[in-house]
Amino acid sequence: MELTATAGAVLDCARVNSIRLQFSNREHGDLVLSPGVRGVGHDATGMLALVEDPGKALVQFSVDRRGIWMQVRDDVRGIHINGRPVRHMAMLRLGDAIHVDGHRLTLCGPQPPPPPGPEPGAPARTASSMVLRGIGGPHHGRALPLDKPCLVGGLRSCDLHIDEPSFAERHARLEPHPDGAILRDLGSEQGSWVNGWPVRHALLQPGAQLIFGSQHRFVLEAPTTPPLAALSDPFRDLELGRSASGSGNGAPTVRHPIRRVPWLLLAALLLAGALSLLLLYGVR
Repeated sequence: MELTATAGAVLDCARVNSIRLQFSNREHGDLVLSPGVRGVGHDATGMLALVEDPGKALVQFSVDRRGIWMQVRDDVRGIHINGRPVRHMAMLRLGDAIHVDGHRLTLCGPQPPPPPGPEPGAPARTASSMVLRGIGGPHHGRALPLDKPCLVGGLRSCDLHIDEPSFAERHARLEPHPDGAILRDLGSEQGSWVNGWPVRHALLQPGAQLIFGSQHRFVLEAPTTPPLAALSDPFRDLELGRSASGSGNGAPTVRHPIRRVPWLLLAALLLAGALSLLLLYGVR
């Protein structure tokens, strides 16, 4: 399989240039992954860099509306994501550790802003309904509503229990905020990771990806709920259409489906009666 340079669709993200590969010890500049397909290989000095020629790329990164994907050239070995070998292709998440040619690269997204301070005299703002969803580790698939402060720590009594020996008993607290959630560190030693950045206190916006400990990965989501009226009355739109037709606008009348049931039932009974009479008197 040969790597191609076909550009993908543009990522629907205003800060897409914030997606970058960051060297572990920051000995080199970050490799910015712009929308489309970018290859990473060796430059003239033998160091890892962005390359234009697909034939010289060890790996290619595709950034589009579906997410971020990495494709490995067929003859390249030793590529790992979070310690797991990758032979052909893998989907990436912010905060993933990628090992290429002896270098450790971290996939970083937008750096989270610090939490906002109190605004004197500002009216109270209603906290939005956010969900912390597990995408890796023992909590994979779990959805934790953030409608109230959530304590993260090693204690079993914590709202989000992280079962690791070195994890602080009271690591951090997640607080609901109108723009997402606020992460407040409670004096832990290692802090947390958000979008690939080490942080202690930050404002988390929808889509932010968090890592607690060594393998506990989460994403902050803003769920959408259908209107209750649409769920409670499935024929509401039909009734609205019939009311509109009666206002003289010339629209055709929309009949309620339930009113056709008696006529269908009566026709079925008549048909059954006719068949019964035919069988009774027709065969002699």
